[in-house]
Amino acid sequence: MDDPNKDSRLEKTNQRLLEETKNKLEIFEAIHDGIIVFSPRLNIQHINSHAKKLLPLDESFHPASQQIRLFKNRKATISFKFFNWLNSILEKRISKPKEIMVWYSDPRTLKATPLLFSGKVLLSKKGRVKQLLLVVYDRSIYSKATEQKRLMQAAFNSFSGQVIANEKGFIIEANDSFISMSGLSKNSLKEMTIMSWLEKYVKWDKDTQGLLKTILENRYWNGDVEIYSASSHSFNAAMSISMVLDSDHNVEFFIINIQDISEIKEAHSQIEHMAYYDGLTGLANRKLAIKKLSKLIEENIKNRQYNALLQINLDRFKAINDSLGRFTGNRFLKRIAIALRSSLREDDILARIDGDEFIVATQDNEADPTIALEKAKALAIKILDTLDHNFLVDSLTLHCSARIGMLVFPNENDDQPEKLLEKTSLAVNQAKKIASKHRYYVYEKTLTEQVQRKRQMENDLNHACERNEIETFFQAQIDQHKNLYGAEALSRWNHPKKGLISPAEFIPVAEESRLILKIGNWVMVRVFELAKQWTQIKPELVFSINISPIQFHEADFIDHVISCMKETGVNPKNITLELTESVFISDKETALEKIQRLDHIGFKIAIDDFGTGYSSLSYFQKLPIHEIKIDKSFVDKIPASKEDTAIIESIIYLANTKNIKTVAEGVETQKQIDFIHKINSDTLIQGYFYSRPCDAESFEQLFIKP
Repeated sequence: MDDPNKDSRLEKTNQRLLEETKNKLEIFEAIHDGIIVFSPRLNIQHINSHAKKLLPLDESFHPASQQIRLFKNRKATISFKFFNWLNSILEKRISKPKEIMVWYSDPRTLKATPLLFSGKVLLSKKGRVKQLLLVVYDRSIYSKATEQKRLMQAAFNSFSGQVIANEKGFIIEANDSFISMSGLSKNSLKEMTIMSWLEKYVKWDKDTQGLLKTILENRYWNGDVEIYSASSHSFNAAMSISMVLDSDHNVEFFIINIQDISEIKEAHSQIEHMAYYDGLTGLANRKLAIKKLSKLIEENIKNRQYNALLQINLDRFKAINDSLGRFTGNRFLKRIAIALRSSLREDDILARIDGDEFIVATQDNEADPTIALEKAKALAIKILDTLDHNFLVDSLTLHCSARIGMLVFPNENDDQPEKLLEKTSLAVNQAKKIASKHRYYVYEKTLTEQVQRKRQMENDLNHACERNEIETFFQAQIDQHKNLYGAEALSRWNHPKKGLISPAEFIPVAEESRLILKIGNWVMVRVFELAKQWTQIKPELVFSINISPIQFHEADFIDHVISCMKETGVNPKNITLELTESVFISDKETALEKIQRLDHIGFKIAIDDFGTGYSSLSYFQKLPIHEIKIDKSFVDKIPASKEDTAIIESIIYLANTKNIKTVAEGVETQKQIDFIHKINSDTLIQGYFYSRPCDAESFEQLFIKP
């Protein structure tokens, strides 16, 4: 007969076991770390939900047949063999936890999570392996904290000086850089508050109470300060003070960071000096002069007072530089700068604004502009007398003289530094025309008006070729038998409002603005076309065309002449290219080479205004010259002037020895013709006596058509 008490005890035992199992499972699930229990064959027997969150596993997973993206490093470049690691724990029957750090890489986001695996076997009483227990710990927070600690340690050990104070302001830590910069020991610093250190060793504009208020309001302050080290030296520093709060907004720490910027300050100072001062003389440069002038103008306008601006330009400096070299030229400028400084008052502004150009701005602050001008004139005479002197430079005695342009300012509502300099520059140019000892010139409004007219002419001239305003006139050249030998082509500008403008007026403007290149090229094509047309009727005619030195010195000048010749089909033997002696000033060898090439092509070469230029005879023997033109200035006074008569006789005699044709320009009387032909009957006559310059159509009617 069954014992009812026994059944009751058995039921209670089963109930108790079920409850214990349930409790264990609840505990198993409640653990915040991942728990996985493997069988000896590495099948998963139990896995908690946290393990499933950390790894993509469930009860069906087996490490031998399924792979997880586990790696030995954060960059996920070295794979972790999960199965091999678990298997080695089983084979070696490791009963103490074996740990290893691995990284799981999510295949969707590629985010790497640090995990600590801790594995061990569970043995039976007989020593058999019952199970393998794997605990998986999430080490994300620990890894991040370690990384931040490493970064903080690296930052704290940087070259910047850093100190940390507690919530009461007492220094609790200082790095080696701060200790070195402050000149204080670590123990000395720990006995101080940051406020006591700031008050004793830091110089700044703020007071410490104002600083503390700023930090409390903004939690941060930074600026440049001067720090006095305990080792009796000071340095410029960039300093920042930060306040660190906890989650409840209570002060935890104060952090001070200092960086020595003495070298940066010095570099900035040097850069500023280079930006505002002339490297050669040490004087203010143009940039600083403009800045100072601008301030002075504002003060003058505000206080209704007047000062003067003087611009000084040295005579013959280019010749010194070219003949003696730049080194000597620079030494010379240094001596000039010293001499100028010695002749001025301490308050006067002195600057070097260009190569050999200096300016002086007075600071008399006169209420009457007339008095300011009189004082400026007296100063100009003093400066000119100071510079009119022999200066010893490298055992060389170099004489100096100068010209000065000046004005009193302010004299107009729109006075600006650059405009003042433009005006004094115009005055300097006028001073160069003065022959007296004290060569200074006071600016006049008419100078600006002249410049404006010149600029207007330049603007109009720029469009003259496009609008067909440049016309080609011709003046006949007549031989001893009163026959036409040829003609010189002359440019005229038929301005739509001003009518015909002579070359004497517009050619200098064209040359200065380099518009002569455009005009010269247009005229060359036009003359070549007409020469081609007219020589079909009279094949022996020769037409002369003036070549500007600027045009001649262009690198592609020869190529352009050849191109025009081919385009128009003109025979070069019917063309004479007239050059002035000035083409030989800058580069004699290149000029000679170009002339030889033109001669080789077949063009004739003439020297215009012969005898009025430079070193005529020095290169005369080398040049393939076909023609010399006697300037009108020599012809005007013959035969009355013995001096001009002698010059013409010498030129013609010289030309005859070289079998070179001569042309007399500006001939207006029969007496002049008779005299010239008496010296040499082959000399060609060009002038009003036979023909005034006329347009192409008129010239053709008078001289070409039979």
